[in-house]
Amino acid sequence: MTVFYIVPTHNKEDLIRLVLDGIVTTNSRQEDSRIICILDGCTDGTESIVENYKSDISITILKADDIHEILSLNTGLDYIKNNCGPQDNDLIFMIQDDVILGEKDIDIRFRKLFNKEPNLGYVSMRIGASLEVVDGYLGDTSLLESEFGHWDQLFSGGHQTVKHNTLKMVECAIRSPTCMLWERFKNVGFFDEALAPAGFDCHDMSIRLNIAGYNNALYTMRYRSDVSWGTMRQPEKIKDRSIYDTYGRNRMYLAEKHKDYFK
Repeated sequence: MTVFYIVPTHNKEDLIRLVLDGIVTTNSRQEDSRIICILDGCTDGTESIVENYKSDISITILKADDIHEILSLNTGLDYIKNNCGPQDNDLIFMIQDDVILGEKDIDIRFRKLFNKEPNLGYVSMRIGASLEVVDGYLGDTSLLESEFGHWDQLFSGGHQTVKHNTLKMVECAIRSPTCMLWERFKNVGFFDEALAPAGFDCHDMSIRLNIAGYNNALYTMRYRSDVSWGTMRQPEKIKDRSIYDTYGRNRMYLAEKHKDYFK
């Protein structure tokens, strides 16, 4: 069995080494492990840092032409499918370039989790939620966030904080760091590219897994992701539309796509 870490990155020269360090220092080496790093339109020193990064964990570097997060994730998944001979029980971690893992032996923890809960689908270490459609738009409610998240710095109320080492079954698992078994991707497919460049891809994946009979979860493992680090893109970097227009379009698209699910 193999543990894959898909890491899309865009212009994070000040952070990418720490992101890779987080993966390397938390991996147990009990299984074959590989990092798939997608350099997505990088114009700073990120590419040089990744190319010169030294580790006993194999790093594959893929280059993309500023395609953003959803297409970058699928680029990594396509590479695994076409070049790595993945097995059903391979672990697939998806790590944004603003996330530093901090849970020792995280691969062992997730291997034990999937063995104990064999029907798990999409697992987030950050956010869990319930879903609803209101006035033709998909929305999330009953928000749960890991204590290692940063909503408490941004919002007053509106979510419940979940302590470390807690497993909560949720309708929807949201945002990196996330993990799935390869078999789940085989059964439901990769991320919906109609949602590109970004936004609500986790919601769509969670719904598709629910329909397929899996259970999604929030599993509160240690990580760090500071507000000041931003995300893979700042809103102004999304071409031709604001982030809010993109999210609104995707919320309406998913409400229509999954209208039978919400009946």
